[in-house]
Amino acid sequence: MTDEKATAVSTEQRALEKLEVTLKGMADNIEGMEERLKAEYGKDLTAIQEEQDEKRTKLEERLAEAIEKLEAPAVGDPEPDHFYGYGEDGLGDCINEIVAAGRQNGQPTERLRKMQAGELEKRQLNTLSGADGGWFMPETWSNELLRIPDDSQYLRSLCRTLPAGTPPNAEIKIRALDQTGSKGMYGGVNVYSAVEASNVTVTNTPKLKIVSLKPEKVGAYYQLTEELRANAATMAGLVGPLLQGAISAYIDDKIQTGTGAGEYLGFADNDAEIDVDRSVASEVNYIDLVNMLARILTRGKYVWLCQRVDMLPQLMTMTDGAGQLIWADSARSGAPAPTLLGIPIFYNEISPALGDAGDLRLVDLSYYLIKPGMGISIESDKTYGNFLAGLETIRANFYSDGKPWLTDALTLRDGTNTVSPFVSLSA
Repeated sequence: MTDEKATAVSTEQRALEKLEVTLKGMADNIEGMEERLKAEYGKDLTAIQEEQDEKRTKLEERLAEAIEKLEAPAVGDPEPDHFYGYGEDGLGDCINEIVAAGRQNGQPTERLRKMQAGELEKRQLNTLSGADGGWFMPETWSNELLRIPDDSQYLRSLCRTLPAGTPPNAEIKIRALDQTGSKGMYGGVNVYSAVEASNVTVTNTPKLKIVSLKPEKVGAYYQLTEELRANAATMAGLVGPLLQGAISAYIDDKIQTGTGAGEYLGFADNDAEIDVDRSVASEVNYIDLVNMLARILTRGKYVWLCQRVDMLPQLMTMTDGAGQLIWADSARSGAPAPTLLGIPIFYNEISPALGDAGDLRLVDLSYYLIKPGMGISIESDKTYGNFLAGLETIRANFYSDGKPWLTDALTLRDGTNTVSPFVSLSA
């Protein structure tokens, strides 16, 4: 045996002897441990273990009782919080059951069946009040502003609108043939038969008249707070349509009822308007329509003007002399765009109520002239008073004038009867 091999065996033998000594010491220590512990604590280890187990069992029982009291429903509650549920942290269990149900050809557990049927567990937290959890569901706002839409059709669209010209606010004068009174349709031109070599007696000559329109200033405005303007994006897109609708409604009003003093001259109660007597007070009957139709000029683009609420029931139930409903032929067109005796009906809010003079009119607005001036300009005003109050005034200005160019009804050749493009039913 070489020296190297002898050295390796000697080292291994010493390590084994050392390990043997260590194990023998541990065995001696364990062998006397029970006697030492008994001497130190005065009790048997088994008894100590049993005592600790008994204490732990009592603590677990008390904890279970406390949990049961906390989860017990209050008196009068219909059911406990976790009647059907998966528990406070049961989302994972719920997902696992859904996945498992999918793997089992759609066979859900009892809890999933109840959830599908709407038999969800009831919790104390709800959204009925803020303190119970409603604060976690913030309110939301739509950017839409609900408003009644205005009428997209206006009387102004039926009138004859002149060009603004240059400068736009200048007064415009138009020559017109004077056909009023006895001058008649041809403005006083006389046609006669003459005998050879006889003198012609001049009785009348054609006359002209001047129709003038001078655009007047009209303004519209409303106020809003600077905070609303800055924080409500909806207001920016609302300014234009509101002003435009209000101005159009104003012009429609003045086309009918304007006084001519710094504003439009309306055709209502104008000298050119013809009033037709009503057959029965506070009613509109078939004979009234016939009499009105007889007083208009032969040619023209006529419309009936009235308000809808009181007038529509009158028109739709009206009968002729034979007791036949006159509405029947045009009823297929429906109420939104009906015709009466073949003439369109233009509903508007400005016409008088049923029974008042002018509750029904028959007009051709091509005989009504509108002269626009400077276009609409929209300005924002933050003067000293508005600045202190935190207000902003939105103002729109425009210039316009309007009037019927006929100043009187037209007398027919019989010298007695008159016709006009503006016919109204009297009170």
